[in-house]
Amino acid sequence: MRRVLLLAGIIAIAMHPTASFADQRFIDGTCGEGSHIAEGAFGDDLTKRQSRFFCDAAAIISNNGDILVQFSQKEAHHNPSLAYAGRMSGDKDVMNVERVYFSPQNSATVSDGVCKFFYKDTMLTGIMCGVKIDETGRRTTAIVVFNSRH
Repeated sequence: MRRVLLLAGIIAIAMHPTASFADQRFIDGTCGEGSHIAEGAFGDDLTKRQSRFFCDAAAIISNNGDILVQFSQKEAHHNPSLAYAGRMSGDKDVMNVERVYFSPQNSATVSDGVCKFFYKDTMLTGIMCGVKIDETGRRTTAIVVFNSRH
């Protein structure tokens, strides 16, 4: 869990140097089979270029309306993670994603992206995030389907 906290902290500091980390939440769970990253030239069939993304934890950090949702493996040796940063929309369960982080030093501006939070009563049961990044003739997609462990 320390790696999750450390990486989330690094990303949040990069987003906001004055972040207080007062609003942070760590959730155990799993990334479903649909979780993946894909990249290719415009027009390529990205369904044939998907790399499965695995995770067993999510960290949610909010600061003055800015939110970071990071998915990672707690015990990973090479810190594979994927984080989505943005702001909540008018719908309290939907975050408009502005940036995606493939590592603390590797962020990209999102062409289109959203995270949806799922609840049963007031308990968070899952998160689904998806983004599309279009740059210099290439498209990258990053999708996470996270189910929390109650």
